Amino acid sequence: MFLGSQESFMTDAKTHWCLVVFRCVNCGRNEAFAEDSVEGQPREDQIRPKMYQAICRYCGWEGEVRGLSAVDMRSGVERRTGIRNKQRNRPNA
Repeated sequence: MFLGSQESFMTDAKTHWCLVVFRCVNCGRNEAFAEDSVEGQPREDQIRPKMYQAICRYCGWEGEVRGLSAVDMRSGVERRTGIRNKQRNRPNA
């Protein structure tokens, strides 16, 4: 009984990831990104007060930015499972 409960807990646990988009202070493009993970669906009021380490995909600038200056936020759900870190059904070559 206990093992069944533990297994259910492991497969039902969710982490929401959030990709926060910023305008790059070097090149001015909306290509600076920072990642964050939160319990539950991410909300704007959770993102705004935080500081992030962002990297610009266009010019390579790296630096610290505040969530208040974010121009966009993308999010999704990642399920944690016991096989997450194992190879995914790949045949041995």
